[in-house]
Amino acid sequence: MNTDSHKKSKDEAINIAKLHEHIKNNTPSGIKIKNAFASELPQYNMFTSTVTSGANRSTHHDLQIELDGALKTVEFKGSIHFKQIDATKAPWTNGVQFYNGPGNKFKVGSLYAKKFYDECLDKIIVDLDLKTPKTSYEEWVKDAFRQGKPKTPFVIELREKGYCGDYLSDVRKQFNKGFILSTFELTDLMIEVQNISEEVLNCKDFWLQIHGDIDDPDKFHVKWTNKIVMPEIVSVEQLKSKDNCDINFKFICDDNSEFFAKMRWGYGQCITNIRIDIK
Repeated sequence: MNTDSHKKSKDEAINIAKLHEHIKNNTPSGIKIKNAFASELPQYNMFTSTVTSGANRSTHHDLQIELDGALKTVEFKGSIHFKQIDATKAPWTNGVQFYNGPGNKFKVGSLYAKKFYDECLDKIIVDLDLKTPKTSYEEWVKDAFRQGKPKTPFVIELREKGYCGDYLSDVRKQFNKGFILSTFELTDLMIEVQNISEEVLNCKDFWLQIHGDIDDPDKFHVKWTNKIVMPEIVSVEQLKSKDNCDINFKFICDDNSEFFAKMRWGYGQCITNIRIDIK
């Protein structure tokens, strides 16, 4: 996740905490948020409370509301900028991605890790003068998809010697330049993204967007959106990258909407944690 994404994620966490307080205490901001729910989703009764939950990769939502005696999930997407909310765009447009998961959930992630292992590690060992014997692919891939710092001795040394500086970043960019999926591989990716997107979106009963300062009811815009059903993806394209930092894909759906997926390295420059974001 890049610096901008980290900041968006941090801003959302702060605003989610504020959201609970405003609604619970029925502040002017809380009243505005509740009135927006009643106005935009009149088919429902007013929710009675918010419940802190979610905000992690396994739950796929940020909070819950109690509605007619049942808990409903809500995905929150916010922006610190006081700007109108474009109802024609997806609720996650100005927030963090709606899916962030390990690359090994996708065939392309494993394909990428194996090709990188075969084509790049031997040269990295020589260039960084690594002393730990090269690990097997089976051990390497455990760290390649691990969320967090590496645990195998080989990748630990690789991280220690390569974390600072541009060397590994340059290796990654050069490798990414030649990593191009075939038509069949793109089709596999399209099917997997369809299935995962359907699963993730199905976990979210409502979406809540807030643009501006949530503490001042005169300085934020608010919008609620009902459950979103994933449309059918009809095409996928691997995009050219200006800097080759990540592998990017564009998907077109049968309703002419589009969204993007990104395969990236976390925790430094191609050391560990291959992840895929969908936005």
